Amino acid sequence: MGKPASASAILLTKRPEIRDAIRQALKAEGLKAESITNSADDKDCIQKVARSEYSLLILDWEIGAEKIQSVLNQSRRASQLESHPVFLVASHEDENIVAVAREFFVTHIAIGEVTNEKIQTEIKGLVREYLNVSPIRKMLLSADAHRRQGNSAQALDILEKILDKQPDNQRVALEIAETHIHESDWDKALELLNKFVKRSDALPRIRQLYARCRLKQGDHEGAIAALKDAQLMSPYNIERLLEMGDLFLKIDQPSQAEAAFNQVLDFAAGSKEAKLGKSTSKLLQGEINEALQILQSIASPRELSAVFNTAAILAIRAQNFDTGMGLYQKAAQILANNNKLSARIFFNMGIGFVKQGKPDKGLKCFQKAVENDPSFQPAQFNLKVLITGQGKAGGSEAATPAKGAPVRDFLADFDEKLSAQLPMGDMLGSDGEEVELDDLFNDIDKVG
Repeated sequence: MGKPASASAILLTKRPEIRDAIRQALKAEGLKAESITNSADDKDCIQKVARSEYSLLILDWEIGAEKIQSVLNQSRRASQLESHPVFLVASHEDENIVAVAREFFVTHIAIGEVTNEKIQTEIKGLVREYLNVSPIRKMLLSADAHRRQGNSAQALDILEKILDKQPDNQRVALEIAETHIHESDWDKALELLNKFVKRSDALPRIRQLYARCRLKQGDHEGAIAALKDAQLMSPYNIERLLEMGDLFLKIDQPSQAEAAFNQVLDFAAGSKEAKLGKSTSKLLQGEINEALQILQSIASPRELSAVFNTAAILAIRAQNFDTGMGLYQKAAQILANNNKLSARIFFNMGIGFVKQGKPDKGLKCFQKAVENDPSFQPAQFNLKVLITGQGKAGGSEAATPAKGAPVRDFLADFDEKLSAQLPMGDMLGSDGEEVELDDLFNDIDKVG
C-alpha cells in the first residue's frame, strides 16, 4: 500500500513483543522504518505528538492509566477537533478501558490476549482511517486549523454548518460547546448542551461540560449530579474524578472529595494530582499527620505550601476561620527554613487577620513576612499602612497595596481554577510567577 511521504507513527509501550509486532504490521502497510518512533515514557511521547502535525498513535495501557490518559488529553488539546488516529492495546479485558477509549474517540482497540493477527487487523484499519479523508473530516480539519490560529469565529461557522447537516452529531456539538467555553460564552455552551445532556446516549464528556456550565452558574448540586452520571458511564476517567474531588472540596465536603481522589488512586496509583487532592482533603478533616505523610513523599516545598494554602482558603470560605489560620501556622512551622515561602504564608495570614478586624495580629504577620523576605514589596507596603494607621481595622481599604500592584500570592479564585481545570496542588504557576491583582483583598472577600 502506498503511503504519503509525511506519514509517521508514534509508539508508547515497554513490551518488546508488542512493539516488534506493531512495527512489522506498520511496515507491512507501507510505513518506512525511520518514520516509526518509539517512546519509553509519556513525557517523551507527548513531545513527539506535539512536534507531529498528524501521526498514527499506538498506546499500551500497561504503561499506566494516568500516563495514557495524559497522552490522549495532550493529543486532543494539540489538535482539538481531529486528533491523531489511535490504536490502544491492553493486556487485560476491562470494559472500563473500552469506555475510556470511546471518550477519546479511539476507534481501534485490542484488549486481553493480543495476537499478531489481531494487531495486523487493527493496524490495517488504523492506516485506512488515516488515508480516508471524508468530506466531514476535511471540514473538521479545516475548523481545527482556524481554531489553532485563534480564529474561533471561523471554526464555529464550519462546525455549526456540520451540525446543521448532522443535528445528532454529539462529537461536533461537543467541539462547539468547548469553543464557546474557551471564548467564555458559557450561556451559549449551556444552551447547546441542554439539547443533548438528557439523552440516554449522551457522551460522558457532554455531561462533564454541562457540569462545568452548571458550576459556573453556582449550581453545585447540579454539577455534581452531572459529573456522577458521566463517571458511571466511564469510571476510569482521571480528569473527571479530579474535577469531582475539587468540586467536593469547594462545597466543604472533604470526605467525599477524598473518596473521589481515592478512586483515581485505585487504578492510577502514581497520580500526583490525586495525592495532592487527597492530602488537601485530609488537612480539612484535621488529619494533618496523615496529609504530611502523603506530601513528604511527593511534594516540593512550594507544592506543600500551596496545598496548605488551598486548604486554608477553603476552611476560611466555610467560615472555619480558626481552622484556616491554624493551617497557615502549621505551614509556617514546616517551612521555617524557607524564608521566601514562609514570608508569603505570613503575608496571607496577615491579610486574613486584618479582614477579621484584628490589625494587631495582622501587623505581626506582615512584620514576620518582611523579616523573612525583605524584598517582598507587598508585605512592606501593608506593614507601612498598618504602622502609619492609614487603614481602618476590618475595612476594605486596610493594608491594600496600590491598584494593579504585582503580587506573588497564594490566594486564588477557586471557581476559575475549577473551570480552567488547573492542577490541584500547584497554585503559583511556574516558579512563583507574579500575578497582577487589582485589589489584593478581593481574594479574602472571595473565600471569607
